[in-house]
Amino acid sequence: MYNNNINNSYYGGDFIVLDRRYETFLTLAKTVSYTKTAQKLYITQPAVTQQIASLQKDLQIELVRYERPNLIITSAGRELAKYIESVRIKSHQLLQHLQSPNDKRSLKFGATLSFNTIVEPNFIKHIAPKFTNIDCLVANTDQILTQIDNGQIEFGLVEGNFKLSDYDSIPIFKDDFIAVCNPQNPLANQKRIDLKACLKFPLLLREVGSGTRSILEDWLAMVNHSVSDFSKIITIGDMSTIISLLQTNMGISFMYRSLLTEKLSTHQLVQLPLTSFDITRTLSMVFQKQSYYETQYHQLADDIKTILAK
Repeated sequence: MYNNNINNSYYGGDFIVLDRRYETFLTLAKTVSYTKTAQKLYITQPAVTQQIASLQKDLQIELVRYERPNLIITSAGRELAKYIESVRIKSHQLLQHLQSPNDKRSLKFGATLSFNTIVEPNFIKHIAPKFTNIDCLVANTDQILTQIDNGQIEFGLVEGNFKLSDYDSIPIFKDDFIAVCNPQNPLANQKRIDLKACLKFPLLLREVGSGTRSILEDWLAMVNHSVSDFSKIITIGDMSTIISLLQTNMGISFMYRSLLTEKLSTHQLVQLPLTSFDITRTLSMVFQKQSYYETQYHQLADDIKTILAK
């Protein structure tokens, strides 16, 4: 019988002995296929099966099971796979530093479109002398978190909702999340409006997985509505395009105030006085727990705060 607790000499709070079976299991957790795992690792499928069976026996934990015809990674298996990936990433960071302690290194990070528009150009210019190469992924919150989990990027500059317990994070700044439209929209001249009035207009919003869309969907759910209640939904994966369409009076949208500072001050767009809509969110730097470069991330976060304060 298997137990449900990962508490074994192979697995502890500080480190894991990464023998071949753990690497094989990590690959299996990603592919959910013995055949694909064997192909990726250039070993036979029976060898994969044997290693997984041996690992489960030693740990006394059920990591995988079959629910015909599907292979299922158990909750304990998913937890172990995430831990193995984390250790693999941290080991790489440590070895990279030990091998070249005085050398500059490359940096890969991610930023949501909202964060990218607000800070990225000045941020990259500011940190460029500190790194040999810089690679910035601009994507939605879900995609950035996935790449952090997989070690493809070191940290993400994100807004919206994410599971705080899964990551370490540094708050960067707070921003108001507002409803906005063209000054020619009939709603623009009213002192107060309710959601029912907004639903009559097309909604311009980001794709599923974006932080701004998640914030809006969560608020709508709290008042027993959804984005499908709007007269029309226009989904666009680019915030600058949404802003351009707002300027042509295509509909209404919801986004961070800091994205619209100039447009609001010049009255090219206006904030809708929507009742019971008072949302402020923290934009954060997010990275894997106990990252080897955590001290440097705090320095980079301070750099962003300095840039925003100017």
